Amino acid sequence: MDVFWYALVGLLLAGYLALESIDFGVGMLLPLAPSEAGRARVRRTIVPLFLANEVWLVAFVGLLFGALPLLEGKLLYALRLPLLALLTAWFLRDAALWFRGAHPGAAWRRTWDVVLPVSSLVLAAGWGAVLAALVRGLSTNGGGHAVLTAADLLHPFALLGGCVTVAGSLRQGSLFAGRAVPGDSVHAVRLGRVRRAVTPALLVLLLTGVVGALTTGAPPAVAGVGALAAVCVLASEASLRSGRTFSALLFGAVPFLTAPLAVGAAHGTTVLATRSGAGELDLSEAIADAASLQLLAVTVLPVFLVVIPAQVWIWRVFAPSDRA
Repeated sequence: MDVFWYALVGLLLAGYLALESIDFGVGMLLPLAPSEAGRARVRRTIVPLFLANEVWLVAFVGLLFGALPLLEGKLLYALRLPLLALLTAWFLRDAALWFRGAHPGAAWRRTWDVVLPVSSLVLAAGWGAVLAALVRGLSTNGGGHAVLTAADLLHPFALLGGCVTVAGSLRQGSLFAGRAVPGDSVHAVRLGRVRRAVTPALLVLLLTGVVGALTTGAPPAVAGVGALAAVCVLASEASLRSGRTFSALLFGAVPFLTAPLAVGAAHGTTVLATRSGAGELDLSEAIADAASLQLLAVTVLPVFLVVIPAQVWIWRVFAPSDRA
C-alpha cells in the first residue's frame, strides 16, 4: 500500500508536466506570431486551460505533504534554490498570461511578450533538469543531508533532461497552437517548421539518454523508460501524418509522463537517493502513519474521481479543435 501512495504522488506530478508542457511550449512560441492579433489568439488558446492544469501541481504538493511528509521536508531542503527559481518563473508566467491584455499600451504588452517565453523556457528546462538530477542521485553536504548543487544541475545528464523537456514542450506547443491558427497562415508555417526541427532533435536527445543509461550502469528500466518515450514520439508523428492531431498530442505527452517514472525506475523505493548513500530516504521511513493514510483514502481519492472528468470536460470545451 505504501507503493500505491508513492506512485499516486508521481502520477500527479506526471499529469501536471504532461498538461503544462503544452502551456510551456505555447508560451515559448509566442514570438512566432506575426501580429498583435496572432499573439492575442495564441494567448487565448491556453488561458482557459492553464489554471486547470496547475490543479495537478497543487494536488501533487498536497498529497506529498499528507502521504510522504518526511520526504516533502527533505525535498524542500534539498531543492530549495531550484524550487525558488521555478516558483518565480511560475508566478511570472501566470502574471504574463493574466496581465498582458490588462492595459492597451504597446510597451506594456511588449514587456509581457518577453516575460512569457522566458519564464516558460525556465519552467520547462528547470523541471527537466531537476528530475534528471533526481534520477542520477543528489549530492550530500557536510552534515550528510541530500542537496542539489549547481554542479548537479550543470551535469550533462541534467542538461540533457532540461533539453528534452524544452524540445518536447516546443513540439507540444507547436501542435496545440497549430490547431488554433489558419492552416495557410504565416503563423501556421512557422509552427510547422518548429515541429519539424524539434522532433528529430527530441528523438536524438531521448536516444542519447537511453545510451547513457545503458553505458553507465543505470538500472535497465531507466533505459526502457527513455525508449518508450522515443517510440511514442514516433507514434505521435505517425498520428499527425494521419491527420489526428489530438492523438499526436497524447503520444507527445508520454516523455513528460515518463519523467517521474524514471526516478522510480532508477531508485525503486528509495524515495530520495544520493550518489554517496548518505542522506538517503526509504519509502518505509517517509510514509505517513496508517491513520493519516486512511484519512487520505476517504477524503482525497473520491476527489480524484471528480477532478479527472472535470479536466476532460474543460479540455473538450476550451481546447481548440482540429481545423477542417
